[in-house]
Amino acid sequence: MTQPPFDPFDHPMRPVNLPQSGPQQPIGYPGHMRGVDQRTTALVRPGVVLAAFACWLLAALSWPVGTVVRVLAEDGSFAGFGPGMTLFATGCLAVGGVWGAVAFLGGSYYARIALCGGYLVIGFLAVAAAIAASRDGDTEPASWAVIVLRLALPAAAVVLSFLPGTRSFFARNLG
Repeated sequence: MTQPPFDPFDHPMRPVNLPQSGPQQPIGYPGHMRGVDQRTTALVRPGVVLAAFACWLLAALSWPVGTVVRVLAEDGSFAGFGPGMTLFATGCLAVGGVWGAVAFLGGSYYARIALCGGYLVIGFLAVAAAIAASRDGDTEPASWAVIVLRLALPAAAVVLSFLPGTRSFFARNLG
C-alpha cells in the first residue's frame, strides 16, 4: 500500500485520541514501585578493603620516598641527573598508584585488576633491585628496608584485595 503524497496545504490540526476519564489505576503494583523496591541498601565497605587501600597507598608512596631514602643513605647527597630522573620516574609511578588506590577504595573492579597487574610488572623492578643489592656488598640497611617494603607491601595488598569478603563489594561496580 502506498500513502497519499504529502499535501502542504492540508490542515495541520488533527484530532488526537486522549485517554478518557474513568477509574484510575490502583496505586501499587504494576504502575508504581512497591515499598520493598524503594528501600536501598547503603554501600558497606568491608574493613579488608580499607586495609588493602592502606597497603596500596603505602606501596605507591614507597617508590619516591624510598628513592630519596636510598640516595641519601648511599650517596649522602641528592645531586646529579640520575637521582633526579629516578625521583621523577618513581614520582610518576606514585601518582598512578595513588590514583588507582583511590579508585580501588571507591569500589572499582578494574582498578583492583590494574593495581595487581601493574605491581606485578613493577615487582620485577624491585626483585632486580634486590638482586643488584645482594651482588653489591656495601648496601646500606636503609636501602634493604626500602627494597623489602617495595616487595612486601604490594604482595600484602594483593592478598587483601582478593580475600572472600571483597568479592561482593567489587561486583557492584563492574562498569
